[in-house]
Amino acid sequence: MSNKGKYTIKVLDVTLDVIEHLAASSQEPQRHAEIAHQLGIHRNRAFRIIKTLEERGYLEASPETQGWQLGLKFLQIGERVRERLDLRHVAEPILIELAKNTGDVAQILVLHGHSAVCIDSYRGNHRLQVAAPIGQPLPLHIGASPKILLACLPEQERERILQSIELTRFTPNTITDRDELRRCLDEIRAQGYAVDEEDFEVGVYAVGAPVRDHCGRVVAGITVTTPESRYSPQRRQELIEMVTDAASRVSARLG
Repeated sequence: MSNKGKYTIKVLDVTLDVIEHLAASSQEPQRHAEIAHQLGIHRNRAFRIIKTLEERGYLEASPETQGWQLGLKFLQIGERVRERLDLRHVAEPILIELAKNTGDVAQILVLHGHSAVCIDSYRGNHRLQVAAPIGQPLPLHIGASPKILLACLPEQERERILQSIELTRFTPNTITDRDELRRCLDEIRAQGYAVDEEDFEVGVYAVGAPVRDHCGRVVAGITVTTPESRYSPQRRQELIEMVTDAASRVSARLG
């Protein structure tokens, strides 16, 4: 027995049909009756779906034709996806070089909801390598790039997340006090980099720096992660210089 459709939410399925229909149609706005007819759904149902999408910014009404077309919300979402895809492509040679020069794992992370997620990773030539897997969500109060991403959010958004996330303790060095975390984030913004000195895992250290887009927004963090056996005050400074330089080069390529 096939599981196809077993977990489908019918109204959401129909809503996506409406969106895809308008995306595939001409540039001319379409009335709800026309959309309902084309999709074989009841007019009232089509109208309620359309009005909901309009209120959320996904559709726009045309006063002249009394029809609807795709809204600018899709442009915003598409831009975020495009940035992420471009980011990987632009960062790849610099991450490879960074991993080669440090001998450690070089990664690039982006904000995803209330977590940071690694979207690309390259290994250095040392036998012992430590890093989070691609796609694994990481809390924003630990690690180098996760703290960078939280620190560089607009103040209101940063505070909203700070109030809502759980400050789970992973090691004795994990920050679990919100005021202390705020002070740490202020310091990160001032100095332009972040360090992870056993925040998340005992024996694991990392340095991260922000990547900015053409508007100056922080869109990612670049991190190098290293084991305790290769970490020292001198090594810390070397990694800060190499990681901040790599992040600046990726930012320059993004315009």
